[in-house]
Amino acid sequence: MRLCEEKHSVVMIDADAEALSQAEAGLDILTICGSGSNPAVLEEAQVDKADLLIAVTDSDEVNILVCLFAHSVGVKGKIARVTNPHYIHGSSRYDLHNMGIDLVINQKQECAREVFNMLQMPGALEAFDLFAGKVMVAGFKINVMSPLLDRTPAECDRLDLIQSVRVIAIRRKEQLVVPHGNTVFQQNDLVYVVGQRTDISEFFSWVCPDVKPFEKVIIAGGGDLGLMLAKFIENEVECVLLEQDEDRARFCSGELDRTLVLRADALTESALEESGLHDRTAFVALTGDDEGNIMNCLMAQKKGAAFTVTQITRTDFIPVVEQLYLVNRVVSPYISTTNAIIHYLRSKKVQAASLLHNLPGELLDVIIEPSAKINGKLIREIKIPHTAIIATVMRGSEVMTATGDLKLVANDRVLIFCHPDAVKKIQSIFL
Repeated sequence: MRLCEEKHSVVMIDADAEALSQAEAGLDILTICGSGSNPAVLEEAQVDKADLLIAVTDSDEVNILVCLFAHSVGVKGKIARVTNPHYIHGSSRYDLHNMGIDLVINQKQECAREVFNMLQMPGALEAFDLFAGKVMVAGFKINVMSPLLDRTPAECDRLDLIQSVRVIAIRRKEQLVVPHGNTVFQQNDLVYVVGQRTDISEFFSWVCPDVKPFEKVIIAGGGDLGLMLAKFIENEVECVLLEQDEDRARFCSGELDRTLVLRADALTESALEESGLHDRTAFVALTGDDEGNIMNCLMAQKKGAAFTVTQITRTDFIPVVEQLYLVNRVVSPYISTTNAIIHYLRSKKVQAASLLHNLPGELLDVIIEPSAKINGKLIREIKIPHTAIIATVMRGSEVMTATGDLKLVANDRVLIFCHPDAVKKIQSIFL
């Protein structure tokens, strides 16, 4: 859908004729029924004339093979969805990038990291890393207890914290507000900030005084996603993993060092009681069943969990679940995959583009080329659209505050927030 919205010519290959029929009815695309790993089907799709091939089937092997075929006929860009960590973190002799695959997406790993950030910063409605973890983006809601309520940034009593992060966007009801110095924060504003993780963490402790850190995390589901999350978080906080399948539970226990693994069904009250759920507990449902995940979270809330997160694979469920406030947070592996594909499509000079779940905007991570028109210019001299803002700049390993007096130079990495309508204008300025 996103590719069609941006006026790209798209050919979709799938073995499911019904799925293709549904896609063709709602999108301006050409469809071909067949296996993407069949050279005859690729020939029919004229893959050799494509600028980009995206392989996102449920089979890692098919995705890799399709990309290798595309590489052999000279396709410039190849993207493969790969879930098996052994394909990604195996021997360097068998590196997929060396085999011609330009972008390898592990959506479960990205999703696990997104949940980890949520748990690390419970006051955030959304949080994720950029610049290899050196910069964090986080969103929070202004409530009646917030020290920012009814104030401009300059009027706040902790200017040191306000100046350590960069406010990049506000969603006010359904309106996107790009903030300026005289912007007044209002109740229920959804505010997004960018900064280094330590600064963001300190800022959140001040701006969300009613939110306390979790003492325990309970994860329902010991699949790849649940196991990855447990590995991320077990050294930070007490962690319990609930897994129904005995063999999988034993495998998870062998992979984890400090996590208590229980063979149990999270939908039973006895399992939640056995896991020690209390009012400072975060409950994360990561099974493969959307409805089951939602019910798991509702059960955990009933037993007193302070915070619930669920994975939803059906993207059409997400708005309903969020609007009904059935859980505190929703994550989607498919949205993570979309983010990675869109960022690659923007330009090879754009290192990352993130679709914010709660904002009609994107974050672009752009490298300043020596030939760029803005090389050597001060930020205040750059005429960017009013619906865009420079969030931060990375120079070497140093994170720099994006003030008007900062001069951009070649090889700087610039993080820019913009409304989707401004993406092409930003590209023309920075690329």
